Amino acid sequence: MYGILLGAHNLLAWAVLVVGALVIARAVGRSATWSDAETGLVRKLTLLVHLQLLAGLGLWLMSPAVAARGSMSTTMKDPALRRLVVEHPFLMVLAVISATLTGVLVKKAPGSAAKAKRALVGTLVTLALVAAVIPWQRLVTKWTVG
Repeated sequence: MYGILLGAHNLLAWAVLVVGALVIARAVGRSATWSDAETGLVRKLTLLVHLQLLAGLGLWLMSPAVAARGSMSTTMKDPALRRLVVEHPFLMVLAVISATLTGVLVKKAPGSAAKAKRALVGTLVTLALVAAVIPWQRLVTKWTVG
């Protein structure tokens, strides 16, 4: 079960990045002609980020590293464990808040230019938070070391 959830969590991370990049591209290219399709893409990003959080929460609850962490003072002294137990979930919750606010602000924006601007800024913030919590060093190691 843990492996399946980890795979889903990883796939969702890539889906968030791809859909986020699409939202940014559309926000830059279609500020004058923003449509319901673009707003739907922002909603899809919000959904994916929420699913990512749920999968991550399941992993966090099932993780052997989290279960064996001991006291919080020990966790905070170990950078790798602190990142897994505290920093990663905290920044992801902020990304979910950012994505949710972006969706609401885009939906309530008065015109195409305002919708595109709000989508661009909100999505950039969301993707920055998501990118900050992705363990890039593990991905690079997997790609470069057989």
